[in-house]
Amino acid sequence: MSPIHIFFVLYVSLVSVGLMNFQYKMLHGAENDGWISIVIASFIVAGVIKMMYVLLGRQSPTQATLVHINQRYWGRYAGSIINWIFMLYFVLGSSVAFLSYVHIVQLWVLPTQNTWLISLAILVIAYYCVAGGIQSVTGMCLWGTLFILVLVFPQIFLVSSYLHPRNLLPILDHDASSIWLSTRDMLHEFIGCGILLVVYPFIRTPERSIKWAYAAVITATVVYLVFFTFAFMFFSHGQMKEHLWPTLNLISIIEMPLIQRMEYLVLSFWLLKMLAIITLGLWAACHCLKLERSIRPTLGLRFAVVIFVILILIIRDTNQIEMMTEVYMRIGEVLIYMYLPLLFLFSLFRINQGQFSPTKDTTNSADKGDEE
Repeated sequence: MSPIHIFFVLYVSLVSVGLMNFQYKMLHGAENDGWISIVIASFIVAGVIKMMYVLLGRQSPTQATLVHINQRYWGRYAGSIINWIFMLYFVLGSSVAFLSYVHIVQLWVLPTQNTWLISLAILVIAYYCVAGGIQSVTGMCLWGTLFILVLVFPQIFLVSSYLHPRNLLPILDHDASSIWLSTRDMLHEFIGCGILLVVYPFIRTPERSIKWAYAAVITATVVYLVFFTFAFMFFSHGQMKEHLWPTLNLISIIEMPLIQRMEYLVLSFWLLKMLAIITLGLWAACHCLKLERSIRPTLGLRFAVVIFVILILIIRDTNQIEMMTEVYMRIGEVLIYMYLPLLFLFSLFRINQGQFSPTKDTTNSADKGDEE
C-alpha cells in the first residue's frame, strides 16, 4: 500500500452506515449544538490515531502488528485472549454494517421483497474481495470513498434553498453533560479507526502516511458536519423526532430529470461503501487469525461467511439490529478509547523498547503471503 491509500482505508472506517441516522441520536444530547460534539470527537480520534502511530512505530518492522503487540506486552496467553476479542470485534463490525445496509434497503427500496438475493450477492462479492488480499480490499475502499465523495456528497447541497438556519439557534444552549453525551455517540461512529493497527505493516514508508490519516479524519469530520447542519436546518426538532433516517429523508426531496427517487440512487452507490466496510473488517479478522493461529485466511473467511448466513436467519427486525449495534459500539468503546491508550502508555514505559525508523524494506515481508 502506498501512504495515500491509508486515507481511503480510514475514511471508509470512520464514515459508516451511522451517517444515515446519527442526527437522530443527537436529539438525546446536544441537539442543535451537536456540531460541537462532532468537532470534539474528531480531535479525540486524531489523538488516538497519533497514539497508534507512536505505538506501532516503536515496534520492530516484523512485529508492528496488533497480534504481536498484544502477545509481546501481555504474554502469550493473555495476549491471545485479547487478540481473539479483537477478531470477534472486527467480524461483529462487518456483520453490523452488512445487516444494517440490508435492513435499510428492505425498508426504503424493497419493502415487499425477500432480502436473500441481495444478501447473498453482497456475501459473494465480499468473499471475492477478501480472498484477493489487502490490495483488493484497498481497491474497494478507494472506489467506496470516491463514489460517495464525488457522486453522493455533492447532492446534499441541492437542498440548500429549503434550509432554515434559525433552526441552529440558540448556539451554546446546552450544558457540558449534554455535549459529552453527543460526543460519546460520535465517538462510536469513529471506532473503526482501530483498523490502522492491522493495515499498518502493509504501508510502504508508514511514517509518511500519518498526514493521510489526519486527512481522512478531517474529511470525515467535514462530511458529518455538513450532513448534521443540513439536517437540523431542514427539519425542526419536532420533525426530527419523527425521522429515524434523517439523511435519507433529506435526500429523498431532491428531484432530478429522469430520477424521482434520489434515495434509491444513493443507496445503490452506498453499496460500494458498505462492501468496503464489510471486506475491511473480514480481512482484518482473517489476517489476525492467520498471525495468531497460522490458519489460512480463506478458512477463516469461509467460517465468517457461515456466521453471516446464520445472522441473516436470526436477525429479523430493527430492534435486534439496534441491540447488536449497541453491543458493537460498547465493545469498540472499551477497545479503542480505553485499551489502546492504556497500551500506548504501557509501551512508553517499556524497558529496552527501542524506537526504529521504518525504511522501504519494512513493508512486512512476513505478511506478504497474506495475498490469499
